[in-house]
Amino acid sequence: MGVGQARNRVKQAVERTVPFGMLMQSMVICWYALHGHHPQDVAARRLAEPWYDSKAEPSFEDMITKLRRTLIAARFTVVRPGQIDPDLLRDYALACAAAAA
Repeated sequence: MGVGQARNRVKQAVERTVPFGMLMQSMVICWYALHGHHPQDVAARRLAEPWYDSKAEPSFEDMITKLRRTLIAARFTVVRPGQIDPDLLRDYALACAAAAA
């Protein structure tokens, strides 16, 4: 999370850095537990890195990697909040064409 590499000099900045880092780590873990966890995450990591044959639980690195990928995927999706899903429009058009036939 970068807390160990902080180059703070002012006392208040030093006192805020570690608690903020711990808060961010807690938020990542909570997000993963509530929304990001999938039973196949550990199995996929074992396949990608076979030296982790005894890995039974996801690490923090696994959690933050999945969060980063999720954020990137959400950033580049076509559908934005408030927009109509193009697949929904296509399905509706197909249903109308089928009903008219």
